[in-house]
Amino acid sequence: MKTRQSICMLLLFGILLVPLVSGADKETGGTVDINTASAQELAAIPLINLELAEAIVAYREEVGGFVMIEELLQVDGFDRDLLLEVKSFFTLDGLSGADCTC
Repeated sequence: MKTRQSICMLLLFGILLVPLVSGADKETGGTVDINTASAQELAAIPLINLELAEAIVAYREEVGGFVMIEELLQVDGFDRDLLLEVKSFFTLDGLSGADCTC
């Protein structure tokens, strides 16, 4: 009986945990392209709030798009520590931000 309860608890925990670790965007496997993502998609990334996401979109529109992921450092509110934390959630022209040497 105790084993059955333990199994049920583990299954329930697993079902509840899946949405928490699924990534920023389920459709893209947890990554977003910084040149095409909406502010809402960017805000789904951990540590990126809507205000910062809107600043990313505004910068992108102002300069005509990002050329390098490191350009995020030019966005007000973005710093190197944050970039190191979130770069794996970004892609740019098909290249993964995880490969960024920033």
